[in-house]
Amino acid sequence: MPTISTISTSQQSLDMRLVIARNNAEKAKLAQEAASGVKQDVYADNPGAATKAMQIRTRMSATESYKTSNELLAGKLENMSDSLSEISRAAREFQDMSLAGGLTSQNRDEYRQQAEITLQGMVSMLNTTYGGEFLFSGLATDTAPVEIDGTGNAVNYLGDVTGNLSMKIDDTTQMNYGIRADDPAFQDVFDALEIVLTTNLAALDDAGFEAMRDTVTTLMNDGLTKLTSLNARLGNNQAVLDQKIDDQYSKLGIYNAAVSDIETAEPEETALRLNQVMNQLEVSYQITARISGMTLLDYL
Repeated sequence: MPTISTISTSQQSLDMRLVIARNNAEKAKLAQEAASGVKQDVYADNPGAATKAMQIRTRMSATESYKTSNELLAGKLENMSDSLSEISRAAREFQDMSLAGGLTSQNRDEYRQQAEITLQGMVSMLNTTYGGEFLFSGLATDTAPVEIDGTGNAVNYLGDVTGNLSMKIDDTTQMNYGIRADDPAFQDVFDALEIVLTTNLAALDDAGFEAMRDTVTTLMNDGLTKLTSLNARLGNNQAVLDQKIDDQYSKLGIYNAAVSDIETAEPEETALRLNQVMNQLEVSYQITARISGMTLLDYL
């Protein structure tokens, strides 16, 4: 004789409702992933990969921070380079005038005038700012580095004398990029100009004028040679910084791709899973409807 087992329809109905609830939650998650293109719970799907994604994001954040500050520094170095180039140009023009064979007692006033223009131009360039900071004041970036003294013939340095500006451009590289306005390169040029401005040129005979001009020429030549070295040092820093920024852009691209591989929901896979869940839900609804409308007898 067959054994009749009566299974509670209410229990079966409850079980199916739990299945339906889980499938609905999965459907909602998959629908959101399909819409956003991003996995909703990376930890649940792959805890190891999620931890790796967090580590990559930490490196990304540090790299992005360096890149941002380095780009600001690149602007500062560009401004410094422009100032140095203008100072070198002005000093070279004065040197050319000083060396000119036609510079005689007939145009000594022009010589002095050019010395004044060169001095004022250099002071203006050395007092340039970037982002509200003075570039040639050493560590005292809130202080104008130079001023023309009361006589109008010489320059006083007002900036810091204890150090130069530097910045960390990645985890292992500290760049010393500062140039102070009390550097010998500028001082040689200022000294040469001061000689012209403090000498009574009209009172000099030709021999005295030539001797003075030789001294001025020597000082200017020394200053120009040192300015060339400063420009080369600055140019090298710019090249290093530009390469560092390029590297950081490349790293960010690699990091983004790695995180995307971990966190991005694959459209085809998501659509397939969503279709499967929808089919499971349809079947679950049908079973639930049958259960709620009958007395169930299972025959062994």
